[in-house]
Amino acid sequence: MSLLFSPAPGSVGFVLHPTDLSQASERAFDHALAFAIRNGAHFTLLHAVGRRATDNWPGFPSVRARLARWREAGTIQGLEDRIRQSSISKLEVQIRNPVVASKQYIEHHPVDMIVLATEGRTGLARLLKPSLAEKLARETKLMTLFVPEGGRDFVRRGTGRVTLRRILIPVHPKTDPTPAMSRAVHAAALLDDPSLEITLLHVGPGGSFSQTDVPDLPFCRWNVVQRGGDVVDGILAATDEFDIDAIYMPTAWSKAPFGRLEGGVTEAILAHSPCPVATIPVV
Repeated sequence: MSLLFSPAPGSVGFVLHPTDLSQASERAFDHALAFAIRNGAHFTLLHAVGRRATDNWPGFPSVRARLARWREAGTIQGLEDRIRQSSISKLEVQIRNPVVASKQYIEHHPVDMIVLATEGRTGLARLLKPSLAEKLARETKLMTLFVPEGGRDFVRRGTGRVTLRRILIPVHPKTDPTPAMSRAVHAAALLDDPSLEITLLHVGPGGSFSQTDVPDLPFCRWNVVQRGGDVVDGILAATDEFDIDAIYMPTAWSKAPFGRLEGGVTEAILAHSPCPVATIPVV
């Protein structure tokens, strides 16, 4: 039985997945669907077609078929109440730019989390280039999960099994990690047997965290690590060293050190991370 959280800061009630119906988007779709059903959330698939929209949905991934496969694999047992609580919307809009289409949707509907596919020569990368995806996350100031097309994932497509166990949170003295820590803790809602290992990583001199800075939770093990050297290289090295499943990146898109408009740490991590990256907006 999954550990389920009541609505609170860090919980996910509304998930938006902009899609171009490509194979790259299929991987991101699995992650979005897993977040939705395991949180009892509303799930919207949005396709910017740039032409007259129709009522024909053969290209959209089938939620019903995917859940049937996951049931057969035995990975969503005990979640039927949450699945019934979830609702699904599929939208085609007559806007070519997926960022504009997504922002218009967000202006009129509640959204807690955006899930995007990134890093591909085909598929969604042709329509939603990494810079545009970052623009959407920056301008909406919403948690955004970027799923790299060529990287590893933490939701298995064939079975729906969630393998999100190890989360890395880069920290900096001038960037508040609390929102990312809250989101990381709530990732336990995705797991049948909640057990998370969360690593707080500080790269550079000073500003490291003590063990008293983290909440004492029975399903969380916290690591506090400090390294010297280049920030981006240090984060990527730690991702491999600790076999990280996802990076939860505290991101102030408008200022240093994470997410400067050009050449920021967040942008570099999104370009090179071998695993999904969740950008968590901070003030």
